[in-house]
Amino acid sequence: MSGIALVGLGVVWQNVFPASPWGWVGMAAGLVLGIATRQIRPVRTPLDGPALLLVLMGGVSLWATAFPEITWAQVARLWSGLIGGYAVLWWADGRAKLTWLAYGLIAAGVGMAMLSFVTVRWSQTKLFLIPESLYALFPLLVSDAIHPNIMASVMVLLLPLPLALLILPLAESGRPARYRLLLRVAVAVATLLTGGVLLLTKSRGGYVAAAAGVLALLWLLGRRKLALVLLVVCVIIGVWLVVYGGEAETTLDLVEQSADPATLAFRVSVWRVALWMLADFPFTGVGMGTFNDVGALLYPFYETQNPGTHNVYLQAGVDLGMPGLIAYLALLGLVVWMAWRAVRRFKETGQSVLCAIAIGGLSGMLALLVHGLVDNTMWNTRAAFLPWLVMGLLAALHRYTHPQTTAR
Repeated sequence: MSGIALVGLGVVWQNVFPASPWGWVGMAAGLVLGIATRQIRPVRTPLDGPALLLVLMGGVSLWATAFPEITWAQVARLWSGLIGGYAVLWWADGRAKLTWLAYGLIAAGVGMAMLSFVTVRWSQTKLFLIPESLYALFPLLVSDAIHPNIMASVMVLLLPLPLALLILPLAESGRPARYRLLLRVAVAVATLLTGGVLLLTKSRGGYVAAAAGVLALLWLLGRRKLALVLLVVCVIIGVWLVVYGGEAETTLDLVEQSADPATLAFRVSVWRVALWMLADFPFTGVGMGTFNDVGALLYPFYETQNPGTHNVYLQAGVDLGMPGLIAYLALLGLVVWMAWRAVRRFKETGQSVLCAIAIGGLSGMLALLVHGLVDNTMWNTRAAFLPWLVMGLLAALHRYTHPQTTAR
């Protein structure tokens, strides 16, 4: 087994079973094997400073927490996600590896979409566009079910990748026409499946984020008129849904709305507590994953069914303090900048496949950033490694197009 495969298995294992040591063993063995065989070649990147600060703040979080068992699980996910992202960056140093990595992420999206039918506790109360009888076809086969908003985050992140490959012409791939046809059918199926599961989640934040991602994708692909038409359609649909939703909820008073996780009033109340907490613990945070527990101890916040701040940026600040939040924002900004530079270079050189991959990955990250305004996305969940892998892919694309800048 190759080193990068061992690292990947270790990262997934550590996120699913954070208390187990075997994920660390797999990651360590994979890195040693990969570096020894020169499959994995460490390089310096602009991401190193923020990433190192995130690692250090994870250690501070372990020191500061009042609930070490909870915090260790989340710190393990943070550290293993960073290892996975860097392993991808160090390994994918050529066109073939970058392409296969993108296909692997698309396959992961398809796999998550297929698993969602038996692992998600589907919401049957929000909106009205999907008949409730449809959800009866999806039996829940696990005790620890996935929240629909978490699954929506996965689909929001990974949907633009196959969509970009579906839209952009791939004539320069050098493959036979039959191969290109099969590829288009495969990415079309992946796009329909991930988009369909996103629709089933009834995540309004996910819908808005996905629309933002698709608009960014069309704009970057040069489909400016189509992007503007889609924007107008999205605004009209959004206004209509807001008006309809307001009529449907007129019987709820403000107190009931603030206790209903589906409403904006509930999120505003959670954000207020998160801001208080961040002001009280600005340098260390309260410990990763302990927002609800600390809120019950020190603040008038007793929510147990919906963990987290419902805003990934506030969540990073509450978990890791202001230094961790600054490092996280710096890392996100650098990844977007690197991806944008890669897109420009691929357009200049006419490499349509890698250009589609770069645009799809960048659009997915932008969509996830939008979704992070109203949800924790995949932070502190078993799928927390997926955004780090996409960031590793985007950084690897930049390394491929700007090797000297990456080395500096």
